Amino acid sequence: MKAFIILIFALFCGVATSQFPEFEQQYRQRLSGAVNELSKIVVRFDQDAGEFGLSREDALTRYVSSGDSFLSLRGKSMSEVINRFEYLSGHQNRLDSAAALGRVWIFITERDPDLTRDTAEIFKPAVPVTVEGVIYAAGGFSLGWILLSLLLMPFGRSRRERLAET
Repeated sequence: MKAFIILIFALFCGVATSQFPEFEQQYRQRLSGAVNELSKIVVRFDQDAGEFGLSREDALTRYVSSGDSFLSLRGKSMSEVINRFEYLSGHQNRLDSAAALGRVWIFITERDPDLTRDTAEIFKPAVPVTVEGVIYAAGGFSLGWILLSLLLMPFGRSRRERLAET
């Protein structure tokens, strides 16, 4: 019975981890969309500033120091948009340049909480038909097997003990 429970748990872990490549792909699609949209806003801001002979920094400083609370607030929010664009662009570049299995570390350490939550809300599991999906499934199965075997070890009798009783 113990081996059956371990097998079921390991299968569950394999199926669960096999979904990471699909989730990560959907996350990257959302990330790409966010970067594309923010890029349009930042490029337009830079163009508008350039028409008046201003750099991005000069234009932001002019907004913030205008003395008008509305313009000052708009300058701060535009600065936040630019910072988010730069962060997400860098994050996207790191994910795009990483090896398939290396993206998991980048995702874990750098993922954007808003994009992750939004991706999870619409995520639909998919059958892993890629090599990467199979590797994650096999890894999850193996880790699940090992983990539950170790956790249940104190609760089972050894085969030698059972044979000795018969």
